[in-house]
Order: sequence, then C-alpha cells, then structure tokens
Amino acid sequence: MADGAAGHLETGGSSGAVWPIWGHETAVASLALAIREGRVGHAYLMAGPSGIGKATLAQVFAQALCCDATDRPDPGIPCGMCRSCRKISRGTHPDVRTWSLATQAATQKDGKHTTLNIETAREIRAATALRPVEAPRRVIVVDDAETMQGAAQEALLKTLEEPPPAVVLLMLADDAELLMPTIRSRCLAVDLRPVSAGAIARGLVNHGIDPTLAAEVAALAHGRPGWALAAAANPAMLTGEREAVAGALAWIAGTRYDRLATAFKLGDGFSKRRAEIFTELEIALAVWRDVLLAHCGLASHLTYRREVERIVRLAESLDLASIAHAVAATQRCLADLDANVRPRLALEGMVLQWPSP
Repeated sequence: MADGAAGHLETGGSSGAVWPIWGHETAVASLALAIREGRVGHAYLMAGPSGIGKATLAQVFAQALCCDATDRPDPGIPCGMCRSCRKISRGTHPDVRTWSLATQAATQKDGKHTTLNIETAREIRAATALRPVEAPRRVIVVDDAETMQGAAQEALLKTLEEPPPAVVLLMLADDAELLMPTIRSRCLAVDLRPVSAGAIARGLVNHGIDPTLAAEVAALAHGRPGWALAAAANPAMLTGEREAVAGALAWIAGTRYDRLATAFKLGDGFSKRRAEIFTELEIALAVWRDVLLAHCGLASHLTYRREVERIVRLAESLDLASIAHAVAATQRCLADLDANVRPRLALEGMVLQWPSP
C-alpha cells in the first residue's frame, strides 16, 4: 500500500520478523515488511484495549524506523543496542516524541486533563513541521488518541490530509470508534487483538516470574501482555482483577433482580466507562466458559482456577443447554454493544437469558 494510503495493513512476504513483542505476529510482520519494501505510511492508528501492547509496539516500530546500526542484516528488525535504539527506549531521542494525557498534564497546569485538547493538537502539528535531527524520519506518537476533543481532532486533521515529508504519525487508541471517521480514514489501521494466555505466560516466565504466578496472571490478563507485565510486579493490580472475577461470579449467581440492577447500572454508565464495561463483560463471558468446562468435567482447564469451587458448584446447578445459552447471550451482548445497540437494552436482554442457578 502506498505511503499515505488509508486502510488496513497488508500481510505477506516474510513473517519471520523478530521484535521484542509478545504476540501480535501479524502486526509485527506487516510493519517490518513495510520498512523492508520502503512503503511506510505517513500515519498509523494502533487500536486495542488498554494494556494490549500499543505503546510497546509503537516504540519498537520507531526503533526499526530510526535504527542506525550499519551491520543489521534485516532493515525491518531494530538492533535494540545502537545509540538510536537506546535513546528511543529511554524516551530521549530528539526525533521521536510522544504526546499523551500524562505529558499534557505535565506541561499544561490548568484543567483536569481527561481529554487531549486543542492546545496539544497544535503542539503536535508544530512538531510535525520540524525536520529530523538525527534519524531519517521523525516519529510522532499520540497516545490516548481516543480522548481527543472534537476541535483537537479537527486541528490534527490538516496534518493528516497534508502530511509533511519524513514524518510518521502513530496514533494509539483504546477504541478507534471514538475518533472521527475522517481521522480513521487517513490512517493505516493496526488492530491489536488479545494475545494467547500461553504466549503471555511464556513471556512472564522469561522475565523471571514464577511459573505458577505467571499462569494465573496470564489467565487474568485477558490477552493484554502490558497489563500482565505490570500486574506481575504490582500485587494491587492482581488483587483488583481477582475481585473483578469474584464480582462477575456474584453477578452471575445473583437473583434475577440483582442481575437486572447490575445490568441497568452498567448500561447507564456505558458512555463514560465503555472500555471498562467491555472488560467486565469479557470477564463474565470467561466465567460462563469456565462453568461450561466444569460441567463437562474439564475443571483442570479453567481460566479462573482460584474460583474452581464456586464455578463447579454453579456448573452442577445448571444443565448443559442452559450454560451454552448463557455463553451465546453474553457473546451477543458484546457484539450488540460493539454495533452501538442501546447499552441498557443489550445488557438487560443478556441477563434475562442467563439461567438461574
């Protein structure tokens, strides 16, 4: 795909790129291939849930674009050791800049900084007009892009419509649908999907994490390697996720009234907590899948092994058809919410189809 073209990344060619990334093989292979073939786009939209690895992918992509090692055998793979790669990993490279809610809060003292504002958009536009100092390209990373105010997106749109030469803009968003269609259409889309629990567990073990803990963290991560690595080092995060699983079990095991009350609460708060509510529903879906496995005598394969007793009790109180129906209803709710069905209606319909223990 030519520079500046919009759409999704093509795949093909060599898929053997080795980047320090857990999973996301298709995205890594496609980005590496674009570098090898000299068809790097001017703007990319890397989208996926928080903790999925967007920032890490953007950093390694920037290293591959700016690596100054003269002897690397593959131009699509950064050496990770040269001066340029090391400066990018430390955040000190003059040609690789990042804007986010955190950097905005650090430089603009007024405001709550829950959205990227027009002042930040103007700073980004000004940065794209500068020529590279050390590298062949300037790489501009815009994290938390989905929080950009409408005026800020409009201000950035001109940069995307008339991209400066030698600039690559990387926009990172938890939910790409929150960006204007005109923004999305001018970026190459890099959609990051959940990484397998096995790949995350192996990555954690390679980082020196105890295998038993690594397996639990990988299961709780729901395909988010960034979250897994942070949680393995932060007991509070792990505790919070365990409580979320316990909460999902309590919701599923609750009375009809309690289920509906929770559904109404989530539906009413969906516009403000979209990503978090999707995560809560993914946890509920994983619990129902565990109930299905337990009912089939496969308790050793549960995702949430710490809750095995509660899951087995729930499985024993329901028949197979009812459990399968609950799994399907939860999957349908997630799809409906993604298709912008009214949240309260979708959630109410889901819990009314859950069988009572």
